[in-house]
Amino acid sequence: MAPEPAVSRTAKSAPGASRRVVLPVRGMHCASCVDKVEAALNRLEGVGRVSVDLPSRTVAVDFVPVPGKLEVRTLRRAVEKAGYDVLGESESRSQAESISLLSQQEEQRVLMTRLQVALVFSVPLMLAHWLNLSPYTALLLAVPVQVWGGKHFHQGLSRALLRRRADMDALVSLSTWSAFLYSAYVVFLPETLPPAARQTQWDAVSGLIVFVTLGRWLESQTRGKTNEAVVKLMRMAPKTARVVRDGAEFTVPLAEVSVAELVRVRPGEQIGIDGEVVSGRSTVDEALLTGESLPVEKSPGTRVWGGTLNKNGALEIRVSRPGDESALSRIVEAVRESQATKPKIQRYVDKVAAWFVPAVLVLSSLAAAAWLNWGPEPRFLFAMTCFVSVLACACPCALGLATPLAVVAGIGRAAEMGVFIRNAEILEELGTLDVVLFDKTGTLTLGRPQVAGSIVLRGTEDEMLAWAAACEERSEHPFAAAIRALAKERRAPISGVDSFEALPGRGVIVRSGGRTVRAGSLPWLKEEGVSIPQDDATRFSEEGSLLGVALDGEILGAFRMEDQVRPSARAAVDALKALGLEVYLVSGDRNAAAYRVAEQVGIGTVFAEVRPEEKADIVRRFQSEGKKVAMIGEGFNDAPALSHADVGIALASGTDVAIESADLTLMNPDLTSLGRAMRLSRRIRLVIRQNLAWAFAYNLLLIPVAAGALYPRWGVLLRPEFAGAAMALSSISVALNSLRLRRKDAL
Repeated sequence: MAPEPAVSRTAKSAPGASRRVVLPVRGMHCASCVDKVEAALNRLEGVGRVSVDLPSRTVAVDFVPVPGKLEVRTLRRAVEKAGYDVLGESESRSQAESISLLSQQEEQRVLMTRLQVALVFSVPLMLAHWLNLSPYTALLLAVPVQVWGGKHFHQGLSRALLRRRADMDALVSLSTWSAFLYSAYVVFLPETLPPAARQTQWDAVSGLIVFVTLGRWLESQTRGKTNEAVVKLMRMAPKTARVVRDGAEFTVPLAEVSVAELVRVRPGEQIGIDGEVVSGRSTVDEALLTGESLPVEKSPGTRVWGGTLNKNGALEIRVSRPGDESALSRIVEAVRESQATKPKIQRYVDKVAAWFVPAVLVLSSLAAAAWLNWGPEPRFLFAMTCFVSVLACACPCALGLATPLAVVAGIGRAAEMGVFIRNAEILEELGTLDVVLFDKTGTLTLGRPQVAGSIVLRGTEDEMLAWAAACEERSEHPFAAAIRALAKERRAPISGVDSFEALPGRGVIVRSGGRTVRAGSLPWLKEEGVSIPQDDATRFSEEGSLLGVALDGEILGAFRMEDQVRPSARAAVDALKALGLEVYLVSGDRNAAAYRVAEQVGIGTVFAEVRPEEKADIVRRFQSEGKKVAMIGEGFNDAPALSHADVGIALASGTDVAIESADLTLMNPDLTSLGRAMRLSRRIRLVIRQNLAWAFAYNLLLIPVAAGALYPRWGVLLRPEFAGAAMALSSISVALNSLRLRRKDAL
């Protein structure tokens, strides 16, 4: 079954209610930018959660609107006052990212144009010594490089001066302007300087701008690739649909399709909406959503999902959800939201990034002062070189991108595998698990039980079936579907229901025509006062999964249920054990049925005949021993345990309640995707730590070198253009390392 994730959509709220808006923002490049935007918005009274996603350059804000005081335009003004351009607004992160993507593509084109201009004028500047260029010719060549080629950096410096908060752009601009103005001073007033200090820095100016701009362009290209999985999902949605109206067929934009309309889909076409097949037969490729490679047969009465591919037959579909609310749209939106969340480690990085740029400004000034006071001649030239080099090599960008790029690439890769991760914090939890608890029905088994037989104690089997069908008519339990199917096959008469009460993990109580019917587990029926003779109880204990039926407090008998074990269950359990995890089975079913399944899948320890709240108690018991616990289930009765576990894992074929309670949802019926998700989680954690280690090590090692720490003993002084190249390389290396998560062999 294809997924129907319980992903909530944000709609416009009534006055006084919380609302969410997503703003695509231009100009954010590093952790300092994130800090400035978050600070500007958090200062507004009424603003709740602010989530800045640096890779996609979007800002999601939860706030309580107050007419005339706190509105969307208030949020936009706050971001713009912080020095950034707001390109629009949306209630969907996907739509906001589409706007941001267009802006980033335009920015890449502008960067490439400026890079080309800078290169044209920089080549002769770098060869000025061999070309014997006059000082004034070199100055004329340097002007377009500095003014036009470095314009994007200077705009950042202007914003920093206005807002009194510097970022990476400000550091680059300050360093190039320092070198440019010093060189211009040498050209126009050389006689005021000692002979040894009359050296221009045109190669530093041109080299810095060329290398850093090239680095930013490459980083932008690489960063875009980390998000290819979700972009691919977005592009798969068709833009139009063929709708049947008044007997005629019309091609209309997908956004104009309404619920309950008929849509025709031809062979080879993408399905853009969720709905139910009304006529036609075909097979549908659902791999994009579930990762399942085999097409699924579709016929009248079966459901189809937006984002899937109709293979070989024409279908007519009744729309249940339009394109912007289809399974594909909701999955894309949910993945976007999860990519924008931060793992715990990012909080510490944010604290460091907040003081990084001011610290660099102080260090560069101290280095220059030290060279002016104690350095060799020409002191001023050495001081200027070190000042510019420290500013040029300092890289808050690598710190800011280290975690978000790995999260985006990793969650995107998980989505390709058919694994939806709700929050980035779960990535860290997944990698530290000790215990995995499996539910049985619908998790380790296919969740499609069939009635394999019955034990009739009173009346006839048909009478017992009719009463059982009345009980299970409204139930979501897998056993209920089996009873309904058997009742339909035998055309059993089903009495009208006056009241219905479902007790998760126990059974259902129905009142019909003055009679009270109970259907559920035998232990629960005993609790309800249903008398079961000892001989019959012994007979029941020898059977497997049973659904007992009682009428007015008297046991009628029980249906014996059989469910097939998922083909992937044994391999999934073995994979988890290979990762060093303890695996247990937790089931509300009887001992005999639970142990039979446990033996087939290779689980040694079983907790059987447990209620929903007892499943949660088992989770807490392991947690009290200091262990991290994952719970995997798909039913309503698994929700308490899923919500108490460190990581709750649901199957997309399960109930909405289970999916809403879970941190991770398996879209793919293949349980081995869980083991792959855990290996991916460990890989993501490793990449994040590698990125952060590199970013911190780079700054800790290279800033002292740029300040001239190696010069007194070894005569090594880092030139500004090479410092800028190293800075660009640090950001590119972080992006490339994150991109490794996209490889198929990453697991």
